[in-house]
Amino acid sequence: MSAPDFASLAAHPALQRALAAHGYAEPTPVQAGVLDPALRGKDLLVSSRTGSGKTVAFGLVMAETLLGDAPTFGRGGKPLGLVIAPTRELAVQVQRELGWLFGPAGGIVIACVGGLDPRREAQSLKSGVHIVVGTPGRLVDHIQRKVLDLSALGALVLDEADEMLDMGFREELEAILQAAPTERRTILFSATLPKPIVELARAYTRDPVRVTATPPKQAHEDITYRAHVVAQRERELAIVNVLRALEPASALVFRARRESVTHTAASLGERGFETVAISGELTQSERLRALKSLRDGRARVLVATDVAARGLDLPGIELVLHADLPQDASALQHRSGRTGRAGKKGQAVLLASPQERYKLERMLREAGVTPEWAPVPTADLIRQQDEARLAAEIDAATTEAPEDELTAARALLAGRDPLALALALLRRARAALPAPEELPDTGRVASEAPRGPKPARKGPPVEGAWFRISIGREKQADPKWILPLLCRRGGVTRDEIGKIVILAAETRFEVAKTAAARFAAAARVPDPRAPGLRIEPARPPGEALASRPISPPRTAEHRPAASPAEAPMPAAPVASAPHHTEPQAAETRPPAPRPAAPRPGTTRPAERRSSPFKPGGYKSDSYKKGGFKPGTPSPGYRPGPPKPRPLSGNGHSVKRGPRDG
Repeated sequence: MSAPDFASLAAHPALQRALAAHGYAEPTPVQAGVLDPALRGKDLLVSSRTGSGKTVAFGLVMAETLLGDAPTFGRGGKPLGLVIAPTRELAVQVQRELGWLFGPAGGIVIACVGGLDPRREAQSLKSGVHIVVGTPGRLVDHIQRKVLDLSALGALVLDEADEMLDMGFREELEAILQAAPTERRTILFSATLPKPIVELARAYTRDPVRVTATPPKQAHEDITYRAHVVAQRERELAIVNVLRALEPASALVFRARRESVTHTAASLGERGFETVAISGELTQSERLRALKSLRDGRARVLVATDVAARGLDLPGIELVLHADLPQDASALQHRSGRTGRAGKKGQAVLLASPQERYKLERMLREAGVTPEWAPVPTADLIRQQDEARLAAEIDAATTEAPEDELTAARALLAGRDPLALALALLRRARAALPAPEELPDTGRVASEAPRGPKPARKGPPVEGAWFRISIGREKQADPKWILPLLCRRGGVTRDEIGKIVILAAETRFEVAKTAAARFAAAARVPDPRAPGLRIEPARPPGEALASRPISPPRTAEHRPAASPAEAPMPAAPVASAPHHTEPQAAETRPPAPRPAAPRPGTTRPAERRSSPFKPGGYKSDSYKKGGFKPGTPSPGYRPGPPKPRPLSGNGHSVKRGPRDG
């Protein structure tokens, strides 16, 4: 059975002439799907990948509704058709394609996008049009200004609807859909059909028919996927080697941040790659110049972020390089869909650090993609490929050559060593190419076992030996960094470390008995990264504290006597803290009592030292949270001029009489 053509699918005759003039002989699957006679006049929800010919597809659907049996459009007036696209570049591209598609039918197609003169767009709308292609923001602006009248609209198309929702255009889309007549025909085109798209279609369409032009299993059949594990610090060097090894005619490199886009583009440019970059910080004219350089062949590599590359129409992209991983499987499909379009083959390469490998594998499973895991091309491999290409060029050049070239070649060989001539040719060829990079760290991490999901911990050891490390709560000890430190110093795993008890000046921890001897031997070796930290065996914290003698509280007779001139005024007594026989963890330590405020004109008694039986002593967190600090007056106190008190001979203050000044 022969493949259907546009005539057998009852496409409009005027559009058939336009398609034949542009070399379209057979419809693509999405074009044939939307022209099914059973779908005439119905709202459609079409799932089709990028580059499948969907622009022509919704042009054919719009012609069914807008032209019917009429050979051409009449005079322009209010818009009959509206196409909403996510970005300016895609809207301009759609307007250009619909322009030649509806040209034989006398259709007037204009674009209304940001970055262009809105007054000129308003003048075009007032002059009369048939189809408007625009971005959500500019279309809403024209509607609010009463410039764009949708009362005569017969067909409305949302191109890449999932992209527009991801970009935050839901409110604008709903405003446009509510301004359009309810009896219109609505067609939604989307590479994927997530839940928000289905909800939008349910709210603003009439019993839509789902058309799956690209089944999930066929979405990547023209794209070859390859994944590389790279060291994080050598990611940009890996980009260089991938581009050098594959030598694509045009490549699209995705980075996650604008700063990375700028840095990567500058780095590739310094190495000799013809590179342009687009990001959100560029103006419209700068974006257009960059894209024109890529289309004209003056640039071979485009570095972009996800947002900046949305909606770009870049035919001929041979390689999509995911230098930073996409957010999810949907973003992966959108990125990779820039290559392998219109029946051409394409490649998609993904770079992932060892920590990102499991995330990438899960993302690929969700997208239904099975990649080839391979090492990043090395500098030696790239040089071998260069030599093979040079040898192929030499073989091709020896088949036929004009006489003047043969004469020049004989002159070069005369009196010269052929080996020296070949060496000069090789050096000249290498000098014209960007030098490959050495990747020592990437080679090391790629040889390690692939990382999968973290296994569940086995729990602390049942029996263990106790050790101490010479850092505690006073120096902000925290299990979050103490545990990795112990594992590194002692050469043990997390499962071999048990309880960790943080005391005031030290931290005690438990190590599994099976690993205690090995841990003790490794911990005795000084650590150059932390030479002041000592690790040594210890007794359990409760037993160690219980064996210490309890010192009686200090009384006034234990303190050194102060001179009469230095004797402070008596302050309010401070309650003695109860004694603890067992240390408490830092997170369960009760707050220290707040010292009483001093009276005006007096000083606070000297701060007591921290007690090993009361973790932290009086140096508690209450000082950090607005409590009193030693030597400072109480809150709200306004000190006045000092009033000296005369002293008697025995050092006691003398009560003033009525005549004492």
